[in-house]
Amino acid sequence: MREKAIVVSHNNDRAQVEIMRTTACDGCRGCSVGKQGTPLRVWVNNPINAKIGQSVEIELEATTLLSATFIAYGIPLLAFLAGIGMGYKVSGYFNITAVEPFAFITGIGAMLVSYLSIHFFNTKDETINKYTSRIVNIF
Repeated sequence: MREKAIVVSHNNDRAQVEIMRTTACDGCRGCSVGKQGTPLRVWVNNPINAKIGQSVEIELEATTLLSATFIAYGIPLLAFLAGIGMGYKVSGYFNITAVEPFAFITGIGAMLVSYLSIHFFNTKDETINKYTSRIVNIF
């Protein structure tokens, strides 16, 4: 995925860029660029040493984007569904009469554990190096 941006500051091998609003932003409500039209600022890797004020193209590889999406949404969803299934099974052993609410609460608990696990097992260095966009071109 490639987007156009303007470099607004830099620090060693990283730069803060302001992503430009495109026509695709009009129908999307995913971020502040689409909702209010306010610019979105993010830190990116700057291997080509872009300077402040330059228009650049930033890229996040599709596999990296899909991997991050699966980690953020897929794993917690699977944990939620597994927790619901576990709640149904366990409710029979403990003679719990409110099976559905118990299974739902168990699913929420499993999802919470998955989010906490992702948070604590994901190191900051890994996130910065793997899941950060990079500048690929200067205009």
